Amino acid sequence: MKKTSYWAKNDLSLLFLLSIFMNGFETGGYQACLLYVGQEYDLSIGQQGMLAAVQLFATMIAPLLLGALADKIGKKIMLVIFTACRALSAGLILLATSSLIFAAGIFVLGFACSIVQYVAIAGMQDAYPLTRNRRMGYITAMFALGAVIAPLVVGLTLTTPWGWRSFFVLSALIFLVLTFCLVKTDFAPREEASPNELAQVEGGMYLKGVALLCTIMFIYVGVENGFCFFLNSFMADTLNSSRGYLALSLFWLAMIPSRFLCGLFAQHRSRLIYIAPLGAALMLALLTSLTQEILVFAAVFVFGFFCGGVYPNVLTYVADFAGGRTATVTAAITVATGIGATVISASFGFLHEQFGFNGAFLVLAALLGVDILIAAMVPRLQR
Repeated sequence: MKKTSYWAKNDLSLLFLLSIFMNGFETGGYQACLLYVGQEYDLSIGQQGMLAAVQLFATMIAPLLLGALADKIGKKIMLVIFTACRALSAGLILLATSSLIFAAGIFVLGFACSIVQYVAIAGMQDAYPLTRNRRMGYITAMFALGAVIAPLVVGLTLTTPWGWRSFFVLSALIFLVLTFCLVKTDFAPREEASPNELAQVEGGMYLKGVALLCTIMFIYVGVENGFCFFLNSFMADTLNSSRGYLALSLFWLAMIPSRFLCGLFAQHRSRLIYIAPLGAALMLALLTSLTQEILVFAAVFVFGFFCGGVYPNVLTYVADFAGGRTATVTAAITVATGIGATVISASFGFLHEQFGFNGAFLVLAALLGVDILIAAMVPRLQR
C-alpha cells in the first residue's frame, strides 16, 4: 500500500467516526428536546411517543427502501447526499410552526441519519478489513459520545432566545462542513484484506446468522429508545426531579468506555455478546425499585454501560455472515432497529397508561431477557 502515514490511513476512518458521532448527537439531542417540544406544541405523553416514533419510522424505512443501493453505486455518493439532507432537514425543523411541520423535518432527519448510519459502518468494515472488529467498538463509542454531549448542549440552548431550536442550528452547520469533507476524501480501502477475509467475502450471505443479529437489535434498540425518550418524564413523575437530562447524559456517557472496551477485547466477543444484555436487563429491573435520585443516576450509568456492549458486539459478526455485502447486511440490521424502536416507543404510552413508568420499564427488562437467549446462539453459527 502506498499510503503509510497515520493520516493517510485513518483520514477516512475519522470521517466515518464523525458521521456516527453526529448520529448520536442528533439522537441524544432529540431525546432531550422532546419534553420541551411537547410543551411548546401542547402534546401529551402519548402524543410525544408518536412524535418520537416519526423519526424512528423513518429510520426503519430508509434502509428498507435503499438498503442494497450503497453496495451497487458506492458508499461515498450515499454519504455525501444524505449528509447534505441532514442539513436540509434541520432547516425545515427551524421553520416549523406546528407539530406537523416539525414531524416532517424529523422524518427527513431520521431517514438521512439512518442511511448514514449503515453506510458509514459498512464503509468502515470495507476500508479496514484487518482491524474492523476493533473499529466497531470505536465507531459505536462515537455514537454514544455524541449522545452524551447533546443533552448538555440542549440544556445550554434553553437559555438562548431560540431555545431548543439552537441545537438544530448548530447541527446544520456541522453537517455542511462534514458534507464538504466527504466530497474531498478518497474512499479507497486503507488496508489489504487477508486470505481469511477474502474467503469470507466469497462464502455468500448466511441468512440465519443475519436474522439472529437483526432480532437482537430489534429488541435492544426498541428497549433503548423506549427508555431514553421517557427517562426525563420518568424522573419528573416518580422523583419530582428536573434533572432527567443529566441522567440521559450519564446513560450515554457509560456507553463510551463500554464500547471502547468491546473494541479492545473483541477476541472475547462470543461471550460479551450475551453478557451485555444480561447486565442491562438486571440493572433496568433494579432501577424500578429505586426512589432516591442519586441511586437512579448510578443505576442509569451502569445500565448504559451494559447497553453499550450490545451494538458493537453484534457488528463484529456482520462480516462473518455478510459474504461481502456489508452494506446490505448492516442495512438489514438498521431496518430491524428502526422497527423495534418505532413499535416499542409508540407502545410506551400504552404501557405507561396500563402499568405506570415502573411497570413499563419492567416490560422492557423482560424483552432484554429474550435478547440474552438469542445472543447466546450467534457464536455457534460462526463460519
